[in-house]
Amino acid sequence: MKQNIVITGPPASGKSTLLQSLISEKQVYGIFTKDILKDGARWGFKVINMRSGKSEIFASMDMKPHVLLKYGVDVEKFEKVAIPAIEEGINNKDSIIVIDEMKMLSFFSDRYRKLILKALETKRVLATAPMKLRHDFLDRIKSRPDVRVHYLTKFNFNRLLKDIAKEL
Repeated sequence: MKQNIVITGPPASGKSTLLQSLISEKQVYGIFTKDILKDGARWGFKVINMRSGKSEIFASMDMKPHVLLKYGVDVEKFEKVAIPAIEEGINNKDSIIVIDEMKMLSFFSDRYRKLILKALETKRVLATAPMKLRHDFLDRIKSRPDVRVHYLTKFNFNRLLKDIAKEL
């Protein structure tokens, strides 16, 4: 990789699917964040270490610290999974560092934000981010000269898959 890559797009545009297609046969370290549904509605979020499978529910409607909209965030649980996963990627120089997905709930962690900046210095980060999220930290990432932002729609999935695969 010559630069970091951020894939953004509207909800349900296939950002995570595209990312998983891109990394299927690559050496990767990093995290996925997944929605947790209860009775068909989003109830919370889980962070998962891609290598170890270790996971923690770090945000839910039932958690009270750091409330954002209707979710509480447990920063310690998030850091327990995310920090080691990204540090492993930074230390393994032949890998891609995956961050799926950079969302506001995870930005409560100062350690995580600092570690993302350190990871970006490697020029090996492949990340996804919600298109509508406006956050100073994410805006700074997207405007870095070593970051290329790809906008995914339901119409350009295959083209982006080919284009980004060439960059990896």
